[in-house]
Amino acid sequence: MKAESKMILEEFNLWLRTKFTEVFWFKGHKFEKTDGEDILIDGGFFTREEAKEIFKMLNSRNPFTRLNATIMIWERNGFLMKIAAILATVALVLIYLKVRK
Repeated sequence: MKAESKMILEEFNLWLRTKFTEVFWFKGHKFEKTDGEDILIDGGFFTREEAKEIFKMLNSRNPFTRLNATIMIWERNGFLMKIAAILATVALVLIYLKVRK
């Protein structure tokens, strides 16, 4: 399993170093190069070093590390804020209904 993991990491590093501009998909996440030095992961901007760390975390065997990487991606692309707003709205509606009775 370690050899496969190293091979995937080397493939990602090769993608980072080359001028190849296509999308790199990994475990359901979309890695894209921008015109500058940044990498878009599912629509959120990351530096190259951050993208490498996220990739390593997603490639980890530890499920909590993979979850942490996914949460970091959600935070950068705004998905986490949308979930928080929806939960806050639902909580306000429930509180309103409870107080109204």
